[in-house]
Amino acid sequence: MKQPRLQHEHPTQLRASTFLRAVAERRPAAVWETLSSETRGLLEGLYAARAGVSLRSAAGVDADGADARLEGVLSPLVASIEAALGGAERIGGYGVATARLVGRRTAYVLLLPDFGDERVVAEPEWRPSHLLAFVYESRDWVLDLARTAELSAEAGLPDPLGGIGR
Repeated sequence: MKQPRLQHEHPTQLRASTFLRAVAERRPAAVWETLSSETRGLLEGLYAARAGVSLRSAAGVDADGADARLEGVLSPLVASIEAALGGAERIGGYGVATARLVGRRTAYVLLLPDFGDERVVAEPEWRPSHLLAFVYESRDWVLDLARTAELSAEAGLPDPLGGIGR
């Protein structure tokens, strides 16, 4: 993997923390808000296949919290994250490292397990377990399933979203 440029205080750090907290607290609308349009489409397609409904019926999930499909669409993603990170109760213990910029529209953060209280840790002390990749879309950084899988493989880390569809 080409060495990415580091950027402190990048929006992806807050987005990763927001995403993890929303998963741990089972807040589907907050999880949905952090996802790229491609990831949303993939999850809607998976939902259609699992529920035996047409793609037309599964597409266009609304994140306002009133859409009854939202929890069903997100359940494979939430289950994958919880399994990869050791359960909902452990998710809050992960630290989010400095953002790494792969290109103008792609960045990722490393997840540091058993991080505990907020503190500064020197990079040689890091033992990242996973990464979350983001793409710049519609003037915001959003979590992307495909880029997370691709960059996880390049970094030799397990894909925290890889359990989807199993």
